[in-house]
Amino acid sequence: MNFVLDKIGKLATLKGAVQKKGRNINYEDLSIINDACLVVGGGPGKKSKILWAGARSELPSTFKKFKKISAQGRMVLPGFVDSHTHLIFAGDRSNEFEMRLAGRTYQEIARLGGGITNSVKATRDLSAAELYKVALRRVESFLNQGVTTIEVKSGYGLSFESEKKCLEVSAKLKKSRATILSTFLGAHAVAEEFKGRKSQYIREISQNWLPKFHNLCDFVDIFLDEGYFNQEDARALFQSAQKLGIPTKIHADELVLTGGTEIAVEFSSLSADHLLKISDKEVNLLASHEVTATLLPITAFFLKTKYAPARKLLDQGARVALASDFNPGTSPCQDISLVGTLSALEMGMRIEEIVVGLSLNGAYALGLQKTKGALIEGYDSDFFVVDGENPAKLFYEFGSGRPPVKVFSSGEWLDESYATRMNLMEKK
Repeated sequence: MNFVLDKIGKLATLKGAVQKKGRNINYEDLSIINDACLVVGGGPGKKSKILWAGARSELPSTFKKFKKISAQGRMVLPGFVDSHTHLIFAGDRSNEFEMRLAGRTYQEIARLGGGITNSVKATRDLSAAELYKVALRRVESFLNQGVTTIEVKSGYGLSFESEKKCLEVSAKLKKSRATILSTFLGAHAVAEEFKGRKSQYIREISQNWLPKFHNLCDFVDIFLDEGYFNQEDARALFQSAQKLGIPTKIHADELVLTGGTEIAVEFSSLSADHLLKISDKEVNLLASHEVTATLLPITAFFLKTKYAPARKLLDQGARVALASDFNPGTSPCQDISLVGTLSALEMGMRIEEIVVGLSLNGAYALGLQKTKGALIEGYDSDFFVVDGENPAKLFYEFGSGRPPVKVFSSGEWLDESYATRMNLMEKK
């Protein structure tokens, strides 16, 4: 599908943010072009790429014969990248919400049989076909908000067969209209069958499971925190991942400062995620290394805990990504606008930092910074069209349930017939 998206009121290319590698972002780094157009080449089954982006008055003659689609003066932004989700799960943990309201902590609920263990039983019991249906609906929900690239973790199986089932569901999701990346999170908690034998469990998943899963996963992750796994466990798992050439990500310093950030730096992980409890030492570490700091504000909101020190990280020059952490226990929410709203109101982030955090820097957290998260020549043509002229509108009207006017992902428009019927986009 070759076309020119014409009559764009404001086109946020993020070219400046790309040049600065997602650090020390200013509003100018959104590289917004007024009265712009975007040239797209390719289509379903092919790599759909940005062929050109710029002012309408400067459109090269080469593309003037391409079919034109009018954006009717609306704003266009890169497709968002959610680099941390747990969307493959079954069951309902709303009773834990009541327990939390009664004063129980995350760790207490887990000791009482809730938490991750609660979701594991339900996920094990659900067939792969049913799990896929549930997961696909969640992917579509993200897509409808302009989230075109999604990382999907396993971790609610915690047995070889169930983890394999979750990773196979994730692989099947790769045929959806979103770009899906799969993460093996067998080290989410110690499986019930290995209770009291954590070291043996780590050896099992590192030496026996991971080699059999390496073709099913893009990344390896571990929940390094109090009551779960420690630095020694992470080293054992990550050393196995390195031998197989699998990049790592890490749940770091969420509940207690337990050295997760240090492990991320030691193993050159793509990202260290959560970071609620980090100190100035960890802030400086992230600022001086390539590990992306991925912050998950909905989790802090839902747990009623202190937010990650976003402002310190940003001011020190760290690269900061934002993600939903969508999961059944601590972030049961797929509202990507709320991620941005909380980042602004509770973490002191500026609009341009939020936009980059949800796009280019999310791509960095997945090693996709050369193809995702910006609208410049050679990048994948994932984008969405919204009303208004200010990106702040996306997070100002949080929770409105109002989707973008149009989303283009994996070489096709989403819900094309509906958009045409409702005359949301004018075709010429």
